[in-house]
Amino acid sequence: VIETDVLIMGGGIGGCCAAAKAAEHGLKVVLAEKANPERSGSAAMGIDHYGGFPKGTSVLNMVNKAQKFISMTNGPGRFLDPNLNYKIYDSAFWALEELEKLGVSSKWDDGEYRWMPEPENSMRGGGTLRVHWQNIKPQLAKAVKERGVEILQWTPIIDFLTNEDKIVGATALNSRTGEFIVIKAKAVVVATGSFGRCYEGETPLPGKYKFKYHFCPASLSGDGHAAVYRAGGELVNMELTGFGFKIRDDLTISYGNLPLNEGIPMKVFTWNGQEILNPNTEQYAELEKKGLTPIYESIENLSDDWHKRIEVCYTDERLVSFKIAEDRGFNPKTHRYELMALKPYQFSLSSGVCLINDEFQTSIKGLYATGDCTAGATGCSGSIPSGLYIGDNIYKFVNTVGEISINIEQVMAHKELAMSPLDIQNGIEPMELECSVRHICERYVGMNKSEGKLREGLRRLNSLKREFLPKLMAKTPHYLTRCLEIRNIMDLAEVHIYACLERKETRGGFFRADYPQIDPLRTNMATYQRMENGKSILEIREVPDLKQENIEKGC
Repeated sequence: VIETDVLIMGGGIGGCCAAAKAAEHGLKVVLAEKANPERSGSAAMGIDHYGGFPKGTSVLNMVNKAQKFISMTNGPGRFLDPNLNYKIYDSAFWALEELEKLGVSSKWDDGEYRWMPEPENSMRGGGTLRVHWQNIKPQLAKAVKERGVEILQWTPIIDFLTNEDKIVGATALNSRTGEFIVIKAKAVVVATGSFGRCYEGETPLPGKYKFKYHFCPASLSGDGHAAVYRAGGELVNMELTGFGFKIRDDLTISYGNLPLNEGIPMKVFTWNGQEILNPNTEQYAELEKKGLTPIYESIENLSDDWHKRIEVCYTDERLVSFKIAEDRGFNPKTHRYELMALKPYQFSLSSGVCLINDEFQTSIKGLYATGDCTAGATGCSGSIPSGLYIGDNIYKFVNTVGEISINIEQVMAHKELAMSPLDIQNGIEPMELECSVRHICERYVGMNKSEGKLREGLRRLNSLKREFLPKLMAKTPHYLTRCLEIRNIMDLAEVHIYACLERKETRGGFFRADYPQIDPLRTNMATYQRMENGKSILEIREVPDLKQENIEKGC
């Protein structure tokens, strides 16, 4: 049993920032990470840029551009609370200074900040820093340790502990020793990344058990989402997956290096060499109908100096790509890159996430969230300011909390659920079950949805859950992590399908073949889901508008 003021679930960028900052206020902080915080999370091997600064523009203009950017993917209307965007952009420069204090330098080789120009037609707005952050995770992990945070590595969270309407801690296990852990906490911060492993990886690879996702696969199992949902917290927009264009051979060059880097956009071609503007998902569907796909992107027209700058970026993020490209005969100066599109790859941006307010609090008292598992604080540009803000203010809540009381029956139920796979000898491998869930979502949900397909997918998913989830086996404690992950993935896949059934329209990247038009009554409305007494609750509510005080202040 561990007692603490604050428990951080997840040791990525957002979790480390929150942990370090909370510890600076004299709070006792425990950080639980299912891997090693020195190289965990989607930024594990580095980052080459840090965006989201209101440089050369107002905070309000940044918020408006962010809304337009999201609308390009999801269609017209509000999908997340714009006050979250406001808080993040308003905190951007403060967060940059705080990051420097944590030992992460954001300056370029000449000792100055290097602001990357945006393309003229960019919807992102503001400024983007070019950074050398190959070692940001070891640096943040060091900062966390230096501030006295207790780190539980190789320790996934099982579920949260609740008392009436508030969080009082969590249960966890050490996947190396099999030790069961009870963590009593006055406040909890969820920082577990995005969710996407209910779908297949982006690039087809031999062997169904292999991962190739846009972000770190370990961060895509939805551990935080599922724990929040089962504890009664709200998820929002769980029908909206991330759709977009990915390089077919993403190992040789990343998509981000084509449209955004250095402010010079790539060229886009149809299969027969016709140059076009970079399409959104709806426009791509039209190209499909006209027989003009696949489409290709090219940077062959750009100067040698531009390509040298891209090589610097790869040094900071994906150095191995140079070797892979060379071995496969790819040359960015001469090759065009095929784009695969109209495939779900993860829930992000305004897509399926934990609902938070502009103080980064969930709908449960004492539970906060930061980073890619949240509605509006995604990417390093959201994780860093939100994580630091939570850490800088959470002491105010902690100081109001009295003695913590936990329910021993709840604890024992968590222990039985987590440890039971060790007792099963001839059962189901967790990855075998996960691959079956991925197949269901690809086949019956995917891009083009309909009532019949969704209901058949739900039937098959529930059948898997009833028959095979109780038969999960773990040969060693290490396998228990995979068992916990597939439980989370199955719960969230079910939530995802229910949300898709409820949205009876086509908007942006959400396609319903049986409802091909936009439903005007759905504009500015979102799908909110939670669990009450073991029962799933779904509501449609309006998304908040920007507060008048933020409009006046942000001009």
